[in-house]
Amino acid sequence: MLFLFNDIHQCWQRFKIGLSIFVVGAVSLFAIGHFSAFFHYASLTILFVGFGYAMLGYIGIFIQRFSFIKNKKPPPKF
Repeated sequence: MLFLFNDIHQCWQRFKIGLSIFVVGAVSLFAIGHFSAFFHYASLTILFVGFGYAMLGYIGIFIQRFSFIKNKKPPPKF
């Protein structure tokens, strides 16, 4: 599972793609979601899939940043 979070550039790409899918789902929910129940639930499905994919990328970004802080050397003592 950690192989998903090794490359920071891949995590950013995953976050941007997920955010784009989320926006498509949100726009379709507001634009065509009121026509029928099928469009409503299809738009919600697209929205949640995009949210999940974006959060997968965001978790990778967070892990990369947190590991950078954790591996940082402490300041020298005087």
